[in-house]
Amino acid sequence: MQVILLDKVANLGSLGDQVNVKAGYARNFLVPQGKAVPATKKNIEFFEARRAELEAKLAEVLAAANARAEKINALETVTIASKAGDEGKLFGS
Repeated sequence: MQVILLDKVANLGSLGDQVNVKAGYARNFLVPQGKAVPATKKNIEFFEARRAELEAKLAEVLAAANARAEKINALETVTIASKAGDEGKLFGS
């Protein structure tokens, strides 16, 4: 089954790629998750019209992730306190 990817999918491709996948994978995972649409003539035309909008949305998500990564890298140390037993082992481990 031919589908158009609306998001980056591991081992398949990225936004806008037309890929051939098994029908069950498309029906049960890609389409319900909003990661792909069937590659019909109507959907191809609709996707080409919205391509810039989808690419801008993807770039915005990437920029937000990079900003979060910079904040995390700026932290000097992170301390997590937890109760431990007499021997120094954490409870539940």
